[in-house]
Amino acid sequence: MSTVSESAIPHEPHQPGTSPLWCAACGTDKHLVIESIQAQGPRLSQQLAVFYTCTSCGLSYSHAATVQQAGAILNRRGIQDGPRLLEFGKHYFHCGEPLREVKTSLRRFGASRTGRPRLRSSPPEALLHTKVLRCSCGFELEIPA
Repeated sequence: MSTVSESAIPHEPHQPGTSPLWCAACGTDKHLVIESIQAQGPRLSQQLAVFYTCTSCGLSYSHAATVQQAGAILNRRGIQDGPRLLEFGKHYFHCGEPLREVKTSLRRFGASRTGRPRLRSSPPEALLHTKVLRCSCGFELEIPA
């Protein structure tokens, strides 16, 4: 009985500088979920920087891949257990649709005090401009603007 996956992805030809999308621990590509895709630049228009996770063992990987390799994983049905967030360049997708910007805000973050309390000074703070993105299903994501 063979434990080798039926998938042909690791054996398909790939461009120089790319590796197959594959879980080395599980020996398959059947449980992969792509988390993030970034363009590699205009000169390498067919190559992407891909971050993906194996839902079976939990290991994550990041490396260059082709548009075709990423598309083969993204177009599969039944791998993802419910809607997931996908980052593609500067865009975010949930439920297969782009998230819409619904508001922006200025968030104030304070550092927690550790050790002895400071005398005559307040804890340091940081201000961060953020934007809230929303999916039609109600999912929201707040990111730096």
